[in-house]
Amino acid sequence: MLQRLCIRNVGGISRCEVFFEEGLTVVTGESGAGKSSIVRAIEIVVGKRAQATLIRAGEEEAAVEAIFQTETRLSGLEDELQPAEGAFFAKRSLSRGGRGRAVIQGNPVPLLLYASTLGQLVHIQSQFAQMELLDAGHQLAMVDSCGGPPLLATLSELHEAFERARLKFREKREITERRAEIERRYANAAEVVPLVRKVNPEAGLEAGLEAEIAALSLQAENRAKIAQGLDQLTGGLAGRGLLDELEGICKTLMECLPAAEDVASVKRMALDGLQNFRDITEIVHPYAGSPEISSEEIERLEQRLGALRKLRRLTGARGEEELLAYCRDAEENLTWLERSYERLERASREAGDSAQSASDAAQALRQARKLAARVLEERVNALLGSLAMEGVAFEIHFTELPKLRRDGADGVEFILVTNKGAANERSGRVDKIASGGELSRLLLALQLSLSDEWLPPTLVFDEVEAGLGGRAAVLSGLKLRELSRKCQVILVTHEASIAALGGRHYVVRKDGGESSIQRVEGEERVLELARMLSGDVTLPEAQEHARRLLAG
Repeated sequence: MLQRLCIRNVGGISRCEVFFEEGLTVVTGESGAGKSSIVRAIEIVVGKRAQATLIRAGEEEAAVEAIFQTETRLSGLEDELQPAEGAFFAKRSLSRGGRGRAVIQGNPVPLLLYASTLGQLVHIQSQFAQMELLDAGHQLAMVDSCGGPPLLATLSELHEAFERARLKFREKREITERRAEIERRYANAAEVVPLVRKVNPEAGLEAGLEAEIAALSLQAENRAKIAQGLDQLTGGLAGRGLLDELEGICKTLMECLPAAEDVASVKRMALDGLQNFRDITEIVHPYAGSPEISSEEIERLEQRLGALRKLRRLTGARGEEELLAYCRDAEENLTWLERSYERLERASREAGDSAQSASDAAQALRQARKLAARVLEERVNALLGSLAMEGVAFEIHFTELPKLRRDGADGVEFILVTNKGAANERSGRVDKIASGGELSRLLLALQLSLSDEWLPPTLVFDEVEAGLGGRAAVLSGLKLRELSRKCQVILVTHEASIAALGGRHYVVRKDGGESSIQRVEGEERVLELARMLSGDVTLPEAQEHARRLLAG
């Protein structure tokens, strides 16, 4: 429960500290005294949306601290943030600059975590917040809370099956999308893969092939020139060559020259020269080789180079690095594609099985909810008469949703029937047909009808008796007091008959623009009730009426 509330610079309150206890606590005061500042402060400290306009005029920052008495372990919190020795501390500050701060057990935390945690301890209900309690999600949760362990077990089974189906359908979708992407990206795989195997791409391959082809081309050209020169010298297959002609010329010359000493040396020179040319041809001959061998190698290399360039065109690679990356990815992805069909079949089968399990659980849940709805209807209708709502009946209608969700396939509507059984009977959704007073009492009946686990440790009501009066207000007050036996109830009210039912009574007063809150007892409480009844605290009749209310 909320044990201590410290407010600084909220609305008309400069600084105040309030201590709360179990049961029903009422807060009263003149209109404009600052009662709403108390509620706004509680909204701030539990993490509701807050604006800088809530900061007291002339101040730059507002802050609200709360201490709760609880032994409950709060969901979503780390161990160091859990209640310690039965106490839980929360603080939230606002600034005009827009920067706020949320603190749990002395540690700063994100506002989302802060709000979800404090929401487990305090619920605030006002005449403007009734729709929050009556949305479809809340209504469905109210029904489920009346179904007991069997319904909750079925709901848990549905959650598990739905989650399994969701994950399997997501896996199936991801596999299908990846298969489609690979098939799109490698649509020409039938042509690319053989080229990859033929080319066997590696770093520097294109430049290496070009250099090797150029070297072999030059080598082939030189061998052809050498062969041509040798053929000219030796005559080749044709017969006589330059050497034969030169030898014949030399022989003729030698025969024509006289037998002189210097002529003998010329003959020797001629023979040596001819022999030198013959030696050259022998030495050079192996370098002539066969030009066909070089041509075949060049052709093989040119084919590989052509295949490499075609591969780049097909893949759209702008360079070797991109091409190598493409080839690595292609090998990996195409291998995955081959193996993915079995995974896709398995995921499809498991997704279908999980979806069927979820559907079966949803059907069982629907039947359990119908039984739980009858229980809740009976409980609420049994209370409406004691809340001055005779002739009004509460009904719960279900609709079958077209799509299964995590919480089932049931739509729910809370229906109110007025003038039950009469000719002018009317029915409709509670938020469409009920007046503000009827809606307040219906919500009170719902809260009294639900299990204790549904109720938070602290409930704050902000003038929920608005629109009520007389007997309806008194009966609602009695039910609020009954509700306070299940949880702590803090009620801001203008209704004296309800205020008299509180176990503790606080009054908000304003003096010179400063709001303060004080606990009243005994004669002070009588005077406050007298003010609420007549506006005149000195009126004896009002004081007597106030004493009777307190005595009653």
